[in-house]
Amino acid sequence: MPQLSLPSVLTIFAVFVAAGVGVSVLAVSAANAEETCDFPVASGSASSLVEVQGQEGTIPSISFPTPLVTSGRELTLISQGTGEPVREGGYIDFDVSVFAGVDQQLLTSSSYDATNPVRRAIASVGDDFFGNLLECQRPGSRVVITTTVGDVFGPVEEDEYLQMDSTVVLVADIHQTYPQRAMGDPRLPQSGLPTVVQAPGGEHGLSFPNGPIAEELRVSVLKKGAGVPVAEGDFVTATFTGAVWNTRTVFISSFEQGVPLSLVAIDVTTSEDGQGVVPGLATALIGQTVGSQVLVSLPPGLGYPVGSAPPGVPEGTTLVYVFDILGVTN
Repeated sequence: MPQLSLPSVLTIFAVFVAAGVGVSVLAVSAANAEETCDFPVASGSASSLVEVQGQEGTIPSISFPTPLVTSGRELTLISQGTGEPVREGGYIDFDVSVFAGVDQQLLTSSSYDATNPVRRAIASVGDDFFGNLLECQRPGSRVVITTTVGDVFGPVEEDEYLQMDSTVVLVADIHQTYPQRAMGDPRLPQSGLPTVVQAPGGEHGLSFPNGPIAEELRVSVLKKGAGVPVAEGDFVTATFTGAVWNTRTVFISSFEQGVPLSLVAIDVTTSEDGQGVVPGLATALIGQTVGSQVLVSLPPGLGYPVGSAPPGVPEGTTLVYVFDILGVTN
């Protein structure tokens, strides 16, 4: 049998940020939940034959007439979840198992680790298999996808058991969906702080004022979301950008990873397990609501301890962060 490397297909980047910048979504606005959202591919004669059993969060058991044969992509909804469907430009968390169409054998699967789901950006263009197919799925949904080995894994070394055009059956459990950006109501920015612009893809741009650098912790809510508030110890899923005010240079950005990242809303200097964020960020994030965009000016005394700053952050400098808070889990 060819060595099918699902991790190379699924694992884009670590979902969780290392302690210090240390952000996942539960409650997002469902205002658009009733809008039409069409699956990218339809159900077909192959995918509709697959029966699935087993609880979400575990590798399922399946049955179907063998050999199952399909010539193209098909998608059948096994169970419908609730909440906001993921749309173009948004993000999705899921787990997936892959079975051979010839005999129902499990070929490979994701980890089914609740703390580290597969996370993908949804895009109708490009060559990301799951990003192309999972648009419009809702949290709690389970879907069956049938296609070919080559479509999922790309070029593989063929043998008598599996070839590039062999049918495979994928069962995906959708855990969570996220919008592309914070969708809260705009608020007036605070004077004396950097201003934020946002590109169509959600990326943050910062413009620094010519006045003095703020000496105290300052938190400016640029968009006020209507979702649940962040509580101490929650996992927060966000897109974010961090810059050094003194040098006006960016030192960290979730956009380099292609997906939102997750951090723990707790002071890392006091947490029992070493997870969390620097003290000023914990203060700034706790109490903010899902859907908010928040600008934080972080003085040196509430940032990284001496000797622990990441590359690009000189000692004694003020840091500026922009967070789009896309979701929370506790």
